[in-house]
Amino acid sequence: MRLEFLPFSKPCIGKEEISEVVNTLTSDWITTGPKVKRFEHEFAEAVDAPAALALSSCSAALHLALASQGIGPGDSVITTPMTFCATVQAIERAGAHPILVDVEPGTLNIDAAKVGDLAEKLTRPGAATRLKAILPVHLYGHPCEMSALVDIAREHQLAIVEDAAHALPAGYHGRPIGSQLACASVPLLTCFSFYATKSLATGEGGMLTGLPEAIDEARIWSLHGLNQDAWNRYSAEGSWYYEVVRPGFKYNMTDLQAAIGLHQLKKQSELHARRAEIARRYGAAFAGYDCFQTPSNFAHVDHAWHIYALRLCLDRLGISRNQFIDELFARKIASSVHFIPVHLHPYYREKYGYQPDDFPIAYREYQRLISLPIYPGMSDQDIDDVIGAVTGTARKYTRQRTTTGFSLPTSAVGKRVPIHAAPNAGRRITSAARRAFDVTCAAAGLILLAPVFAIVTLAIRWADGGPALYVQTRVGRGFRKFRLYKFRSMVANSPASMPLAGPDDPRITCVGKFLRAHKLDELPQLINVLKGDMQLVGVRPQLERYVQVFPEEYRALLEDRPGITDLASLKFRNEEQMFLPGSVDEQYVTQILPEKLQIALNYRRARTFFSDLEILFRTVLGFKSPSTN
Repeated sequence: MRLEFLPFSKPCIGKEEISEVVNTLTSDWITTGPKVKRFEHEFAEAVDAPAALALSSCSAALHLALASQGIGPGDSVITTPMTFCATVQAIERAGAHPILVDVEPGTLNIDAAKVGDLAEKLTRPGAATRLKAILPVHLYGHPCEMSALVDIAREHQLAIVEDAAHALPAGYHGRPIGSQLACASVPLLTCFSFYATKSLATGEGGMLTGLPEAIDEARIWSLHGLNQDAWNRYSAEGSWYYEVVRPGFKYNMTDLQAAIGLHQLKKQSELHARRAEIARRYGAAFAGYDCFQTPSNFAHVDHAWHIYALRLCLDRLGISRNQFIDELFARKIASSVHFIPVHLHPYYREKYGYQPDDFPIAYREYQRLISLPIYPGMSDQDIDDVIGAVTGTARKYTRQRTTTGFSLPTSAVGKRVPIHAAPNAGRRITSAARRAFDVTCAAAGLILLAPVFAIVTLAIRWADGGPALYVQTRVGRGFRKFRLYKFRSMVANSPASMPLAGPDDPRITCVGKFLRAHKLDELPQLINVLKGDMQLVGVRPQLERYVQVFPEEYRALLEDRPGITDLASLKFRNEEQMFLPGSVDEQYVTQILPEKLQIALNYRRARTFFSDLEILFRTVLGFKSPSTN
């Protein structure tokens, strides 16, 4: 156990930076002056950029990049939800409308294919908005697929503004991020951050790179719209006269910041090598654990390793992501999460009406992300301590194998819904035999329950005169959609955007409450079983919006037909009563559905004919006794 707390990040400031700052303080110039000019020139050389402009922050660079391209009110810019809020704030500050596109599941960078599809729609004649730019974020220091994005921008006459806050020094197909990537036909500007945690840290600060004409335009905007800066006005070679030619901003960098940046820039190769070594050691240590997904690192990129984003496979752990972070904290290791997706923040959620699953990959991956310390000042012992804390927590909370073959957290053993048959007790039935059994039972059930169907139909129609059946599209075997039948329990024409019901939902009719309490509303799904859409025992069919949040889990589960009942249905029999005040949809996706899926995946591995029979038997008893858990 460590004695001292290991911070998440620390700047690597040496004697050279301190000496240069002192030299600046004792000079005649501390604001934007000769050292800023020198820093711009040396930075441009380092990233092979045609020109560079030093600024007060990366946020300022993003804003100026958009403004210099004439992007403003009535325009729209495509970007990613998996980023810090500054990315979207820059778009709004320019007066434009941000349009979010979901991310790739591997790198978590913006999905170029989805960008292309959206750009095609938004640039058609008569489109409601003027799409003007794409703003990709090189998340964690792993470059986006720029070749595809450049092709899209060229086809639709769009500018590209790269958020490279994490991407120094990073490269794409052998060229540094910040260079023009051999795409002179596309306006391309790149924005870097020199915040205290970044690989080049000046406390605050940023840099904008691009073609000279674009940088010259941005330079005017960066200092009140003046046609010359203070150095050009007050130096021995300057003139006092200036004119305001743009409605500009106050975004200039000072010589004090540039003094630090000059020496940080010289150390980039050394600092990056240490970050890469830490990432290599982390990757080697975590590779043997099936509860971890290590970061993507494709061969055609040079990863900057600004952030080491580890993903937890929560189905193999007995704790949540937040609890994992708490465990690391208890072991004196700081960690963080990068990022809370933009569309989950209250401001954007309320302004644009976002729902969590509007961007299902970003939402799903956010819930299992942990950022670990990775900075050059870490000692070998610090690295070992992080690895020990992470792997120790994994070993402590890895789900235990019980005698029934189900994988459960240690804390949950004894609380599961018991299935008494051992994994190999009884012969596993073939698909054909199972199908024959299901069809026979479904046909017999429809015949025997015909009087119940008639009574329920009359009761529903008596209550409000509406149709007895409710038909909804669900996702079935192989992701094929089908029409699922239920007895209607809500008022007719209830909004489809609110599929879940919480306690005392006013949409549920008096007859509907009785049907739901006794699960009689599910009986028409026997028709789905006869049609071949469903089976008797299997994972419950879901709406597409929920399947998109957990595609990998459903890819495994929907190799077979979904079912009327399963082990999770028994455990969550009184699901509606579990919701607290607030967003029912969000609670379902973050708390209930993940556990249901875990139960279904575990049961799928241990399924036998006899365990299916027991679930059916318990389900039927449940109809008679709603209190059964």
